[in-house]
Amino acid sequence: MKKNKTAPYVIPLALLLTVVPLIVRLHTFQTNLAQFDWYMTDNEGADFFLYYKSVAVTIIAAVMCLLLLYRYKAKQKEFKLSYQFLPVAAYAVLTLLSSIFSEYRYFSFHGVSQIFETVWVLLGYCVIAFYAYQFVNTIEDVDSIMFWLTVGLAVMLVIGILQAVGHDLFGTDFGKMLITGWTTDLDKIDLVFEKGRVFLTLYNPNFVASYFALMIPVEIALFIKNKSLIYRVVYAVMLAASLVCLLASGNRSGIVAFAVTIVLTLILLYKYIFRAWKFVVPAVVVAALIMGAYISQNDFIIEKFVKLFSAPDQAEDAVSEIITGDEDVKVTYLGQVFHVSYESDENGYVAINIVDDQNEQIANVLDQETSTYNVTDERYPGLGLQPVRLGDYIGVNVKVDGRDWYFVKGEDGTYYYFNVYGRLDKINNAPRVAVNFLEKKFEERGTIWSKTIPMLKDCIFFGSGADTYTVTYPQDDYVDKVYDGTTTAIDQKPHCFYLQVATQSGIPALLAVLAFYIWYFISGFKIYRKASYQDGLEIMGAGFYLAAFTYMVISFLNDSTVAVAPIYWIMMGMGISINEILKKRNEKTADPQHKAGKG
Repeated sequence: MKKNKTAPYVIPLALLLTVVPLIVRLHTFQTNLAQFDWYMTDNEGADFFLYYKSVAVTIIAAVMCLLLLYRYKAKQKEFKLSYQFLPVAAYAVLTLLSSIFSEYRYFSFHGVSQIFETVWVLLGYCVIAFYAYQFVNTIEDVDSIMFWLTVGLAVMLVIGILQAVGHDLFGTDFGKMLITGWTTDLDKIDLVFEKGRVFLTLYNPNFVASYFALMIPVEIALFIKNKSLIYRVVYAVMLAASLVCLLASGNRSGIVAFAVTIVLTLILLYKYIFRAWKFVVPAVVVAALIMGAYISQNDFIIEKFVKLFSAPDQAEDAVSEIITGDEDVKVTYLGQVFHVSYESDENGYVAINIVDDQNEQIANVLDQETSTYNVTDERYPGLGLQPVRLGDYIGVNVKVDGRDWYFVKGEDGTYYYFNVYGRLDKINNAPRVAVNFLEKKFEERGTIWSKTIPMLKDCIFFGSGADTYTVTYPQDDYVDKVYDGTTTAIDQKPHCFYLQVATQSGIPALLAVLAFYIWYFISGFKIYRKASYQDGLEIMGAGFYLAAFTYMVISFLNDSTVAVAPIYWIMMGMGISINEILKKRNEKTADPQHKAGKG
């Protein structure tokens, strides 16, 4: 038997597919977010799912760089280059420059809480893709990597099925001790989502959909490629378990993505699907039964799916804008504007002044019992003003639309909002786009997108830097937060991979990422619509092709995460390598001189 010389080089890829996704370990750190007034004063943070994955990806990518350098020096004739990686190089350079010149470069190089997708991780993705391309050259290489992918997936499925039936490993004392080092007070740890919700070891159920977007097409390819009954039974069981976990994650974006992928699959493989109806029909029936059985017992799947494309009818917010200005606080209430200011003396007496937009006094009466000035002007129903003491500050409480808004005159003499953390901050009335189309849609993603898109005007050349979305997104849009009931929530990601790249690495970087994938998509389409699928490379190549496509579709609604993204970049690298092999083989077969010589 011929020895597989690339086997040792598979180890880094095996670790990324098998070990890294399973890493769950307590890490305590300083968030460095207390410097922002929209955040709490406590800098203490804790992470279980992402920090050590980030460290592992960075280290493995560094080792890959050394192995690539060795291969280039020792076996230069075998070293492969491809123009398809030029967009990846451009993306890497633009991401690095965006991070170096970032106003918040600390987060780019150290990571931000609950994300930890640093510049080193993003550059690592590029290295991972090129490494997989470099060292996957035969079906034996693919089989070796797929073995480790199967092992990692099997462990994930055990964890996922246990979570689906309400026995989450991380909800047990043993599981908690396993991930904390046996020293932490176990009663204070709560990693569990609602009972029966699958999140695996990926931190968030949303990422479960991204994970299975990559895994299910590859599982199907492995099922088709392996003719042995034992292998087919194993992969059939894994496919069923994967579908259960995907459904139990409660993520609708995965269902949408696979619906789109089915269309592409029919375009590419309709001839072979009809021929293999004996396998396809039972598979469809089993999948339908699993989905029907699960949905019948879990109404929230349908409810959340409906919410993905619709939003409940809501009246416009009574308070549409608040400006904490230099001279006063300007409030737009029911379309009418009023201005509030106050003066206080050493004895704590507060004189409140309220005028309309024409600087005319607004009529009010004083309630002696509550010290509240109740406005009697019909333009401002229910409006009241009350002097208050807020810790060391003297301020004014503006009671409007049943809500209390506290404002304080700062040391600089200008007005500030006294937020839920007891900190003074200016209110940011963040610009939005496509409000009627996006607001409240896609389970609040649309609201985030409507505020994120205006951020792109500052990303024409470079973005804000890797892992800086949290600190550049308008977290200080307090009017929106109060009316949404999310005063303590921090939006840390745009819930869209494409907006994530554009805002952090820049619009040119996004174009580079799109060029990389579109190049792969077009070249793969030309190959797989003509393939006979009698060869293992063609089958696996098609599996990677459909997996990457599903991932890119789901990425419209999900972000990149260090828990899943390395798998995508591995499959892209392997897919490009397989496509090159198949293209050369097809060209050689179609060459008339080759045919004549063969005869």
